[in-house]
Amino acid sequence: MKLIGRRSVASALRWVLGFVNVFVTFAVVATGAMLLASLVVPGFGAGFIDGLADNEPDWHMLMLNERATFLAAFIATLSTWWILNRLRRMFLAVNHGDAFERANVGRLQGVGVGLIGVQVSAFILAWTVPEGIIDDLDYSVDLGAWLGILIVFMLAEVFREGAAMRDDQQMTV
Repeated sequence: MKLIGRRSVASALRWVLGFVNVFVTFAVVATGAMLLASLVVPGFGAGFIDGLADNEPDWHMLMLNERATFLAAFIATLSTWWILNRLRRMFLAVNHGDAFERANVGRLQGVGVGLIGVQVSAFILAWTVPEGIIDDLDYSVDLGAWLGILIVFMLAEVFREGAAMRDDQQMTV
């Protein structure tokens, strides 16, 4: 099987990411709606989260903790959506045989920012998710994930240099 072009590995991965992106888009809309509902109707956040934890809802209390949980879930799903879309566009460029185009530098940097969003939302969720929803939620700094983020930003600079070299080559007669 080919790596680039029509009916290639890159094309198949772009299709799979597009399929997954549909479900992630629904998750972004759902978490955004829950966040908005918790801001407009304070009892919604308390009732929804307490219902998930099998607790009695406390409808009269302003639940900042639940709003932070909805915000972190929204950030996580939005970051995932952002990453998937950047990767799909990069695979499209690879399919066209132009991996070192200037736009891929920004796309890789966007993937890095999205990965930072996922890590920050995991930290927020570890501190805000009430007991009973997830039994063993403990956050520890994942050095591998942060190293991966650093590598993505370094790859963006490699792509910047590759794009500059490609431009120089195209100008050479």
